[in-house]
Amino acid sequence: MTTLQRARGHFRLAVRPRDGRVGVADLEQGGCCRLLFPKRAQAALEAVTVNISGGIAAGDRIAGALDCAPETDLLVTSQAAERIYRARAGDGPAEIDVSCRIGAGARLEWLPHGTIFFDGCRLRRHMRVEMAASSSFLFLECRMFGRIGSGETLHRLDVRDRLSVRREGRAVLEDMFRLESTDVSALLANRAVAAGQAGVATLVLVSADAEGRLDRVRDRLGEIGDGGFACSAWNGMLVVRGVSSGGRGLEDTVQRLLPALRDARPVPATWRS
Repeated sequence: MTTLQRARGHFRLAVRPRDGRVGVADLEQGGCCRLLFPKRAQAALEAVTVNISGGIAAGDRIAGALDCAPETDLLVTSQAAERIYRARAGDGPAEIDVSCRIGAGARLEWLPHGTIFFDGCRLRRHMRVEMAASSSFLFLECRMFGRIGSGETLHRLDVRDRLSVRREGRAVLEDMFRLESTDVSALLANRAVAAGQAGVATLVLVSADAEGRLDRVRDRLGEIGDGGFACSAWNGMLVVRGVSSGGRGLEDTVQRLLPALRDARPVPATWRS
């Protein structure tokens, strides 16, 4: 089998308070990974991840690290939706690992655009979060299975997508999305899986006030009128999950829901139309 070029990338961003705002304390980026910093009127710092390789192919390796000093506020988003391309038979999976440390009183929001999974792709992705009891972490992942508008039908996927959160050294959440199938479209058509929908969203808020936001989020879902979403809260966490017919509908619902979790803070720069 012909050996293909594979992408390698890494980034590391450490932030700290500086003159009443949040500033960069350390920055590393290499390979296919870049970080951009849009100007914001708020004290928080916004970082945009960019994959200059144009997508993720089997065998690619990306590693990231985020370090939020106490009393900092960091928002991380992406330039566009990430695409996970088809793997050849015998190719190893693409691997993406991101580790995060959130100091006391700090806030980290991970709000990228969605991930589009192409037929035959292979991916292992893991985000690890170590946070203080007084810190806050907001996580979003929208997963789109194929390009419905292009008439694509998914048959084979090999995806493991994991989120691990530890608070004060204790595990509070292990969330694994695992989809390994040779008949993906039939699996997603199952009412207990996705009821034929092609988009799946997960929102996780871990903070001292997460449980107190449950009624607000449910009221917001009622106003939106999207019956494909539901939420629950326990142990200092709030989790929202939902399905939609495609990426556009999924992201529209998420953007209308987020103000209930973010106190109407400005959306990421790359989300603005």
